[in-house]
Order: sequence, then C-alpha cells, then structure tokens
Amino acid sequence: MNTKNTSQQVEAKAKTSMNFGAWGWGMIIYSMLLYFSYAGWGVDGLNIFTTAFGKEHGWDPAALLALVAPGQLMGVVGTGVFGQLTLKKGPKVTIIVCLVMTAVSIGWFGRISSLTEFGISLALINFFGAGFGFVAPGTLINNWFPNKKGLALAWATMGFPLSTAIFVPIIAVMFSELGIANSTSIWAIILVLLAVIAHFVVKNNPEERGCSPDNEQLSREEIEANLKELEGYSSSFTLKRLLKDKDMWLISLGFGCLWMVTVGIVAQLVPRLESIGYSQSVAVLLLSAAAVCALPGSLLWGWLDQKYSTRLAGIVYAAMYIITLIIMIVQTNNIFVTFIAIVMVGLGLGGIKNLVTSIIASVYGRYDFAAAFRIVLPITVVVRTLAFAVLAIALQLGTGFSGAYTAFIGIDIIGLILVYFITSQCKGKVG
Repeated sequence: MNTKNTSQQVEAKAKTSMNFGAWGWGMIIYSMLLYFSYAGWGVDGLNIFTTAFGKEHGWDPAALLALVAPGQLMGVVGTGVFGQLTLKKGPKVTIIVCLVMTAVSIGWFGRISSLTEFGISLALINFFGAGFGFVAPGTLINNWFPNKKGLALAWATMGFPLSTAIFVPIIAVMFSELGIANSTSIWAIILVLLAVIAHFVVKNNPEERGCSPDNEQLSREEIEANLKELEGYSSSFTLKRLLKDKDMWLISLGFGCLWMVTVGIVAQLVPRLESIGYSQSVAVLLLSAAAVCALPGSLLWGWLDQKYSTRLAGIVYAAMYIITLIIMIVQTNNIFVTFIAIVMVGLGLGGIKNLVTSIIASVYGRYDFAAAFRIVLPITVVVRTLAFAVLAIALQLGTGFSGAYTAFIGIDIIGLILVYFITSQCKGKVG
C-alpha cells in the first residue's frame, strides 16, 4: 500500500471538506448577511432609489444618478480607511463601528430634503458600507479559514447575488407600502441589530472562541499558543514594502481588470438585451436569472480555488469571460444563445468577489492578509470602476456595446496575463 499517496488523498479531501464547525458556519452566515446588506444599499438598491426619490420629491432621476458616482468613490476611500482600522483593531471593531454609522446614514437618507443631502448621505453609506461589507468580512473569513478560504468565501459571498435577486423587490415593496422614511428606519434597526450580534458573537479569530483554524483538531495548548502569537504579531508588510511588491500590483491590476469586465457586462446587461430586441421586463427577468446562476457559480469557483489554486481559478475565470464576451458580441435575440450567455455571466458574477479576496490570502497568508488587503482592495476597486468609463467612451464613439465588449476582451486578456504571473507561493506567514 502506498502510504504517501493515501496521505495525499486524505489531505486533498480535508482541503475541500465543508466541515467548518458550528462556530465557523456562524461566521460564514454572518458574513453572508454583511455582504447582502452592503450590496443592497451600496449597489443593487440604486435600481430603485433614483426613481423612488425622484417621485417622492419631484426631482429629476438623471440628476440623482449623477450623484451616484461620487458616492461610489467614497467607497474606495472607505476600503483604505477601514482596511487600516481592521489591521490595528481587527474585523470585529470595524463591523460594529461601520454598521452603526451606516444605520445612522440610512436613517438620514430616508429623510433628506435636497439633492445635496442625497449625494452626501449616499456617499456616507458607501464609505461606511465598505468597512462592514468588503474589508471586515473578507478578513474575518481568512482568519477563521486560512486553508479553506476558497470554499468559505464561496458560501459567504453568496450574499452579493442574493441581494441582486432579493433586495431590489423587497425594497421596492417596502418603499411602496411603508414609505421611504419608515422603510429606511426599519433597515437602520436591522443593521444595529447586526452590530449587537457582532458584539456578542463575532470573534476576530477562532482561537478567541476556543476553536481552531479550519476546524482542525488542535489541543487546547496549541490553540492558546496560536492566540498568543496572533495577539503579539506585527506584519512586516508595511505600505512602503507593499508598494514595491510585484505581486501586490499583479493582484490589484490583474484581478481589477477581471472585476472591471464583470461589472461592465452586468451593469448594462438590461440595456444590451433591449438593444437586440428583448423587452425591458424580459431583460430584467434574465438579469435575475443570472443572479440565480451566480449561487452555484460561487461554489464552482470556490471548489476550483480549493482543489487547485486561486491563481488557476483566476486564469480559468478570465478565459471563460473572453468566450462570454464573444457570445455577447455576436448574439442576436435567439433565446438559446442568450440563455448560454446569461448562464456564463451568472457563473462569473458568483466568483469574482471571493477570488479577489482569496488570492490575497493565498499570497500573503493568514497573518499578513489584513496588511495586504488594506491596499490591494482600494486599488482593485478603482480599476473596477473604470468599467463605466469604457462603456461611456464606446457609446459616445458610436461603437455601441459591441465596441465596449471588444475593449473588454482586450482588458480581460491583460488581466489573464497579469494573473498568470502572480506567485504560486505564499510569501507571508500562514500560521
């Protein structure tokens, strides 16, 4: 009997096991709720907010939409600010502070009386939302599952597509039946309750709960030793060192390009489908279908990440979207071709956010993740937002969506090449 091969098989099976433990599943589900809340208020709710506030106050929805971009940029600032806070105080403090402040901002958002207040309150929601909805849960999952981060993130980041599928109809009904002010008050209370749960339940590391990373079998002495080391650890990955680090730039720009392509497709999927003959109602239904496909897609990318590597999963992701973009360019209103495109878009939508977080953990390890995350994430988000510039330029030049998708193919290829050159070795402290 080949004991070496047997040992490798056992290790591989353990690596892809979803035995996260009771408290581990608690952290995953809680992170999913954070991602859901952030996506709803920071992104998906915009489908309703501009129209609802325009109708409520007699404002031009186009004028409200113009105030969205500055608010989104404040989210980029938030990733940097709260990345630093998370590094110093841990994800739990960031979660509590940002949930409470977002709740206050949402409460004000529902009672604004001017365009200026709309822009400022939305900017605050994005700023504080980036802390509890981007930075903190990613760090929390990495701390609890340094070796199973791919699968753990696959479940946690389902909060994003669930928001696309569920939050919009929920908030639309609430605004219609309860009014904007009452609806925002209810959501503010929900976020405060999430902050209270964090205070009593969330732990920065499993060792603080008396558990072990990845739900491994460790003795009490080993867990206590881990906790002591974590509390006394200071990352050597300073901002200066990270700015000089090749892999930091390869990750930020490479996965930033892939994220840009994803956003570019999804953000204007409904207008694209309308341009080839589908009604708005059918196009919206197809967008919801893509969001549903993102749920199994999240698990697919998590499995590839866990089974092989985040780097390889990123390369496969980029290649898949090149094919998707080609289909999006040549497709007519043939429902079969459209269905294939929607499924592929949905699968990609379910993977990008966990891959972005997971690659940082793969390269920098459990102990140095927060140090790297605080700078990689803001750069990646900035690159992601360039999707709207590509779309705007293509439409202004008269090349339409086909021109934009052609540009995205080039960007996707650049992203693939950059991801390919990311190191396959962890250069930080794993555990």
